[in-house]
Amino acid sequence: MLVVFEKIGDISTEEVTFYSVRLNKNELTEIELFDEYEFPEHSKELEILYNVIDEIKYRGAKSYYFKSEEGANALPRVSQQIINANKKDYGLRLYCIRLTDNIVILLNGNIKTKHNPEECPNVRRHFKNAIKIARKLDKLLREGEVYYEKPNCLLNLEFEI
Repeated sequence: MLVVFEKIGDISTEEVTFYSVRLNKNELTEIELFDEYEFPEHSKELEILYNVIDEIKYRGAKSYYFKSEEGANALPRVSQQIINANKKDYGLRLYCIRLTDNIVILLNGNIKTKHNPEECPNVRRHFKNAIKIARKLDKLLREGEVYYEKPNCLLNLEFEI
């Protein structure tokens, strides 16, 4: 699968650069696909998610904003009270990769209906893609094939997973 990174200019700041990816030459990035979903029963979580992204833009991508999930991350990290308000599921997930305090890659997500994301038909694909991309990116960074130009700028932003 071809992974092409794209800077998200309208939310990136001097503090944090946000990226998303296009998979297999898709016209839309993963975050654009996520934005097309509607989550009427999870409007509070969606509001929190976008508020967290706003906080990250100006305060930095501190680890406490993210839920770690097998090498990738998920947003929003919210209280169980908000998630349990619905009682039908495990809440909204937006998978992402927090590379540094200055670089975040926003991917895709959905409503998590099973405790184990690999068993959830809604998020399984997004979860697995996030892990594959995170692992490959980590490997390429270690090998110097992908690198930072500045603290918040990635170069060589295309690879196969």
